[in-house]
Amino acid sequence: MQDSIAARRKQLAESSISTYALQFSHILPAGFMDEASLSQRVRHYCNIVVFWAWLAQILEANASLSKAVALVQSWCEEAGMPRPCGDTGGYSKGRSRLKLGFLEAVGARVNAHLDARIRPEDTYRGHVVKSIDGSSLELDDTENNQAEYPQPTSQKPGCGFPIMGITGVLNHSHGGWEDFAESTQAASEAAVSHRLLHCLNPGDILCGDRAFCTYQLISSLSAKGVFSLMRLHAARHRVLDWRKGKRLGSHQRLVTWNKPVQQPYGSSLTVDEWKALPNTLEIRLIRFYFEDRDGKKRRMVLATTLTDAGKYDWQEIAALYAGRWEIELRLRDVKTTLRMERLRVKTPEMARKTLAMSRVAYNLVKATCQEAGNGSGTDHRQIGFKAALDTIVASTARYLRRQRHAKIIREIWESILETVAEKVVEIRPHRHEPRAIKKRPKNFSYLTKPRSDFQEIHHRGKRRNFR
Repeated sequence: MQDSIAARRKQLAESSISTYALQFSHILPAGFMDEASLSQRVRHYCNIVVFWAWLAQILEANASLSKAVALVQSWCEEAGMPRPCGDTGGYSKGRSRLKLGFLEAVGARVNAHLDARIRPEDTYRGHVVKSIDGSSLELDDTENNQAEYPQPTSQKPGCGFPIMGITGVLNHSHGGWEDFAESTQAASEAAVSHRLLHCLNPGDILCGDRAFCTYQLISSLSAKGVFSLMRLHAARHRVLDWRKGKRLGSHQRLVTWNKPVQQPYGSSLTVDEWKALPNTLEIRLIRFYFEDRDGKKRRMVLATTLTDAGKYDWQEIAALYAGRWEIELRLRDVKTTLRMERLRVKTPEMARKTLAMSRVAYNLVKATCQEAGNGSGTDHRQIGFKAALDTIVASTARYLRRQRHAKIIREIWESILETVAEKVVEIRPHRHEPRAIKKRPKNFSYLTKPRSDFQEIHHRGKRRNFR
């Protein structure tokens, strides 16, 4: 009986008991997952089961460990297997056993699926457009997290949370994240960006804001055959003389940038790598006016290595840079929609794993949007991320007891794609959405001392600490 149970459990692990495994079986087949997991022992919480349970956690609004355990119990009961106990310790240990290399291999597989389905109309004149930007995530207040990702220096010890800075590259052709690089909050985004150069291929166009408009990054991109499109750095904008350089039109100049004499502080390059950078760069400057969120007219200057003014019209370049705002919305999808703004982890290692899992979960949703858009002729960028996510989560029950029904699984997936293709977000230009909060916060005082030293007194119905 024990041998029979072990064989059944192994078969269960290979085919995965998760309904999400059936839903995304065409992207992450059971054979690939079994080879990548390298799980030797037969357990309730083997690598494959833990992966799909963790994915379910993230897709279902960053649910608790208890919710993940309940899902595994339900899957086991549906498969006629002994269910694990309700304690979250076993599942938590299973997550810690999951290797970061396994998650990276799964992420690469999903990205390859997205790249293979890019259409010519999803590119700009044959160039894949990508954007880079940074943000930050909160971690649990533990000694390990504070040591690697310290809280802001303006906060007193014990009164804040560790902050992990993240920098990511978004592919506009399919809407998925290429990769994330983590750092401390105080680290320069431009310096961290050099850890993401592997996300770029010759012919790509990388868009970035002022922080990424550095000689070091642009020259490194040019060496890889990657074009740059950045907003001019504030330091260069202050001393900009529009009369210098070659005139390409009333809105364009072709200028030559010289390499700084001294390597900038915080540079990620070695001395030899810095010396190997070219001494000059040919940069095309584009100047135009725009309206900010307050309706005021302001001037913007772009710096790009797309120097052929005849092939790349300056108005197209300006519109291309305006599309960079999509990366801000996609960061919102990760942090707000998936509720990953606060990672409930106790170690930096688990924080990095959770970030990798978040990228996989997000890209699986975008792969669904891409496939639905390509099949229906709809622009996948107009399909709402939240609506697609809700459809995926709501459809999981349709996969119960369908492990051996490949035809039914395909029919369910086609039905999901038809539903997702209908979730087109209405374009509402010129909206006025001031950044103001309507809901009032709770009437509690701020924690100004470590919680163990904090004392409360009652004063006019409010709680305040002793000074």
